[in-house]
Amino acid sequence: MKNNVILQIDNLTQVFKNGKKQKEVLKDISFVLEKGEILCIIGESGCGKSTLLRIIAGFLNPTSGQIIVNGEKLKKPTRNVMYLQQDYNQLFPWLDVSGNIKFTLNMMGYKGKELKKKVDEYIHLVELDDCKDMYPYQLSGGQKQRVAFARVLSLNPDLILMDEPFAALDYNTKASLQKSTKQIIKTMKNTVLFVTHHINEALFLADKMLVLGKNKYVFIDNPQDYTKEQLLKLY
Repeated sequence: MKNNVILQIDNLTQVFKNGKKQKEVLKDISFVLEKGEILCIIGESGCGKSTLLRIIAGFLNPTSGQIIVNGEKLKKPTRNVMYLQQDYNQLFPWLDVSGNIKFTLNMMGYKGKELKKKVDEYIHLVELDDCKDMYPYQLSGGQKQRVAFARVLSLNPDLILMDEPFAALDYNTKASLQKSTKQIIKTMKNTVLFVTHHINEALFLADKMLVLGKNKYVFIDNPQDYTKEQLLKLY
């Protein structure tokens, strides 16, 4: 495996059983992502987008196939793979913005002046300098998502999984976060899997694209070569 490969998926299949019935949600999916790449995952509801993220996060064991993250086979949840959901339940309501980010940095071993410096760096990175003393109930949806993103980034994971993180936001807030998120990811060189229902969002963010359909998938190396209409035909 090349040194810059962060994620390798080999023949991943997921079958859910209910008594004698079974439903194949994902079938023989294989792809590779390198450091700093953003993979957007699109497809109709129920095609397995979130299931795929849950498997890669280690929350669900696949029926068959394997996941390799930074050269190591994934067997259980790990701090090297972080999951960012569309709700904000991952924030601690009793801690302000600084406290929420400080909590994860403490886990990384930062103390004293270095801890404060790092907290300020991540707050500035997500453009919340004026909000660092505010509590989650005082923040807008977009601001809460920025705090959650900063916490994930502060753990320096090999892989970030984002499951429709902007779905509940208004158009202007969503557009602003799309732009800033892409810029941050490219600056920090994170590898990201981003689930979305919106093709335009995927086309803006994606370096690679995974289109999930019924019992099939299409992995696209150059999604910007496709139109929205062409991508819809792949569902």
